[in-house]
Amino acid sequence: MKRFFSFGKHTSPSKEAAPSVSEGVGSWAPMQNYPSPEELTAMMPPEVDYIFDALIGQGGMGAVYRGRQLKLDRAVAIKILHRQHGTDYSYAERFRREAQSLAQMNHPNIVSVYDFGVVGDYLYYVMEHIEGTDLHHLLSTQQIVEARALEIIPALCDALTYAHSKGLVHRDIKPANVLISSDGRVKLADFGLAKRLDKSSTILTLSNMAMGTPDYAAPEQYDTRAVIDHRADIYALGVVFYQMLTGTVPRGAWQPPSVLAGTDPRLDTVIVRALLPDRNQRYASAAEFKQALISSITMPLPPKQVPVNASPITKPFQGRVLVLEDDLLLRQLIVRNLKNEGFEIVETGDGVDTVRRYSEALLAGQSFDLVLIDLTIPMGMGGAEAMEMLRQLDPQVNAIVSSGNRSDPTMLDPGEFGFTGVLPKPYDSADLIRVVHQVLQRRRQLQIP
Repeated sequence: MKRFFSFGKHTSPSKEAAPSVSEGVGSWAPMQNYPSPEELTAMMPPEVDYIFDALIGQGGMGAVYRGRQLKLDRAVAIKILHRQHGTDYSYAERFRREAQSLAQMNHPNIVSVYDFGVVGDYLYYVMEHIEGTDLHHLLSTQQIVEARALEIIPALCDALTYAHSKGLVHRDIKPANVLISSDGRVKLADFGLAKRLDKSSTILTLSNMAMGTPDYAAPEQYDTRAVIDHRADIYALGVVFYQMLTGTVPRGAWQPPSVLAGTDPRLDTVIVRALLPDRNQRYASAAEFKQALISSITMPLPPKQVPVNASPITKPFQGRVLVLEDDLLLRQLIVRNLKNEGFEIVETGDGVDTVRRYSEALLAGQSFDLVLIDLTIPMGMGGAEAMEMLRQLDPQVNAIVSSGNRSDPTMLDPGEFGFTGVLPKPYDSADLIRVVHQVLQRRRQLQIP
């Protein structure tokens, strides 16, 4: 008997990408022009042996130049930030912290930092120059295939395992911060948002300071009360992995990569666990993430059953069920089991979509026989509000309420809130099927004249 687990809730980050240290912060006007390499070289004090050769990248708040360290005759990358950006929000201190955080690192998959200081009105730090590109560019030009993703993710897991062992959380894992050298080496960069594990900070700290990039930020980074730890990086890495496999980021009621892009189905469970909204249910470490990935791809693929001269056995049609459940994996299991029982299923991930689908079905004369409603939806309209609206649309709506919070008044007295059945989480497949059939049978008995 397969067990259904009561997973945490997936919150859907904002679609608007917030900038990192090198990309700027919302509400600050970005600098349009940065000094030329010649101007910056002229600003350098005589005792500093760096020259600037070319501007190689820029964002709203900073720019990166290719340069050279004269004494060692080696190419370097030099990142600058105008000090005026830190006037009100301690942004200059964050820039210094990035240099200091990286300077503590010595790992083949982390960009090395050599030095930092001040030149004119600019803060700068000197880092290893990586000849190559970044993952964002490779994704935007569709140059990442599944096999390459399976090489990049373990390297990033190694980088994060090392950083976390030093007590540092990156907090801004995203494709733009993953550098790929021309010989294929993977390097994690931009620790500008890094924090010590013993310090608290969230995406909402400091007067609109954007701490992280919303599409990659873990749900707890939106909670001002949360203490962010290394599991936020694991969530972001799961988003990056998903994006490499599908070309898009997981938003709302997202589909597993194998369904969306036809990738190896063994990878689905790895990504689903990394993206669990409840961080206590994610991988406990980047090393565990890597091990789960390696184990998944070394497991044999389940054989495809191809029946020969056999007609599929189907159960009689049992009715139409509308499912409101925002937890992807749990919803998939519900849908699979109910379809096997002969039900036609329409699935939704939020209350607004549920009410819309129910209303459309009524207008089309194809009403649902049952609605299965998850009570708590963290983002958007929840199950309780959706049920109130469904009762206004159809006072005879037939609905089962489900929640892991068994002490909720709706779970204790479902009839008081218009529900005809209750399904406490966690539950198994037999519980689901039994309750669904019981509720439908009672409704049909009431309809017999």
